[in-house]
Amino acid sequence: MAKSNVKSKPISQEEYITNKVLSVFSICLLGVLMLMVLQRLIGYGSTWAVGMMVCKALIVVGVLGVLWSLYLMMQERSGKRSAQNRVLSGRNVLIVSVVMVLMLSIINFIGTAPIKAFYVILPALAVYYLIYHSYAPEFFVVSINCGAAAALSWVVHRALISSNMRAVAYVAVAVMAVMVVLELAAVSAIRAKKGKIELFGRKAELQLSKNAYIMLTATPIVMTVLVAAAAFGGASAYLVCVGAAAAYLFITAVYYTVKLM
Repeated sequence: MAKSNVKSKPISQEEYITNKVLSVFSICLLGVLMLMVLQRLIGYGSTWAVGMMVCKALIVVGVLGVLWSLYLMMQERSGKRSAQNRVLSGRNVLIVSVVMVLMLSIINFIGTAPIKAFYVILPALAVYYLIYHSYAPEFFVVSINCGAAAALSWVVHRALISSNMRAVAYVAVAVMAVMVVLELAAVSAIRAKKGKIELFGRKAELQLSKNAYIMLTATPIVMTVLVAAAAFGGASAYLVCVGAAAAYLFITAVYYTVKLM
């Protein structure tokens, strides 16, 4: 049979990003299903031993994934394999494998307690990845601020309902305040250089929209006020502050989604 002379077209950058985002969502969904199985097995005494065995086996799989990713990276560095527009690249495999090993190692040493947090973290990572590739750069930062405010408000709430950890609530407010100071300083520096930045020897120019600097300045301040309100408003203020952060993120998401159209 004669060989076909038709060469396959190289995948475009848009197709690569689409495939990568779909892969991230699929991996996160698979991770959630894996966590559900582990919680079911480890959560009962009759299947605890089986669950721990499965957890250790998955850690080994993750370690093998790390080793494979290092091999792929060596192949890519030597020029024997191209990583351009390739979902199954050494760096991507390394990130997935390291996250897998870290999560399963925590479950192996602590038990099922962290799984509820992982149920939130994995979908959040997928959503943040989608925002990073699909929306304006400033909206990605805005979403990070809203997520940090919601997470720290939860920490504040847990600290306030515990008589021995009330000081943690004020530490959470201090952490958010430090984040705001660093972010505002970075925004000021980027604005002074008109969106041009240099990081680790690499130069880049951020494609910021007209109202980007207003959003990047106002959002962290608003989120800090919400975290402080959760700390000083009592345990009942937690839901109000988280709801306000979620509403702020939703309204901003609608605004930037409309701008994409």
